[in-house]
Amino acid sequence: MNIYSESEYEIFSRLFILNDFSEKNISKLANINIGVVGIGGIGCPLVQYLVSSGIKELILIDGDVVDKTNLNRQILFNLKDLGEKKVKVAKKKLKLINPDCKIRTFDTNINNNNIDCLSSCNIVIDASDNWQVSRLLNEYCTKNSINFLFSSVIKHDIQIILFDNSDRSKHLCLNCIFPNKNDIELPRCETVGISGISAGLAGLIAAQKIINFYLNLSNESNKLTVSNGKKLNIENIVVKSKHECDLKSI
Repeated sequence: MNIYSESEYEIFSRLFILNDFSEKNISKLANINIGVVGIGGIGCPLVQYLVSSGIKELILIDGDVVDKTNLNRQILFNLKDLGEKKVKVAKKKLKLINPDCKIRTFDTNINNNNIDCLSSCNIVIDASDNWQVSRLLNEYCTKNSINFLFSSVIKHDIQIILFDNSDRSKHLCLNCIFPNKNDIELPRCETVGISGISAGLAGLIAAQKIINFYLNLSNESNKLTVSNGKKLNIENIVVKSKHECDLKSI
């Protein structure tokens, strides 16, 4: 029984001839369920390239509507989408890439009451641009042994890290690196600006990290990728915690 339809094999034909995409790895792709929180500047290119890379199952969570100020970086949307729900528009356009992919949407902001909608995910992607949401997702994924990818862009500066939560004995999470118990004063896109191109780069890097991780193409666990989109430099920093993490024993 084929895990992809004939139409899908045609869509992904140029991808699947790469040596990295063996039948075993193609099977892995077809069975990854990815949750994406935030369909914005990072989330838009991220989900497009995940679907274009053969990912068949996504959960999209975002309670916002499309605004004109989104259009410089949220490339799933255009002027005709203004006022529409982001998750609704995103699902419609992703289905135009691969009609056979399965996409569940939640038109809401994530919180303690609805976070269990992510319980079936193999990995959760934080593209929320909200520190409290980041902490919530990190704790939930740590507690439930769900892999977690944190992503952030401000101005031209990109930070992305993937946490492998499958082995609790090797604990490292977002709280280990940023042990802030209270909200921290971070610069926001609406006050200091953001490059749409840098947001796009962050989405592409995040998508590639996920493919690398699940197909064993590169070791992405606990490796902080930082980049400046203007300078086009990329550095990978192996992260080790120097703090006693509150989440280690949960």
